[in-house]
Amino acid sequence: MKSNAQVKEKRRSPRRAALMPAVIFYPNQNEHVECMVRDLSQDGALLELPLAKELPLVFWLRLEGETTLRFCTVAWHSENYLGVEFSEQITERRRAERWGEPVAVSGKPHIPL
Repeated sequence: MKSNAQVKEKRRSPRRAALMPAVIFYPNQNEHVECMVRDLSQDGALLELPLAKELPLVFWLRLEGETTLRFCTVAWHSENYLGVEFSEQITERRRAERWGEPVAVSGKPHIPL
């Protein structure tokens, strides 16, 4: 078994540990689901919640203290955890790969001159 030091990190941006409440909203539902953000990066997050694998593959996430919603795509799930990628970052990366444009570091769209 490999130790944590031997496992190569594959994420595009480093994640930092978090213990932050958040709320999940998904299409065609009037209710929301509360969860806990366990780690967070510019590109995604690890969410902890009961019955995580019963959620849809895309949803909106609002972190406590923020007014904006982040559109999320599920990358993987287990019984009580979800690994999500923020969809704005997916769109930016695909555009950059296709057109050879730099990806915006701030998360704002890159506008060519």
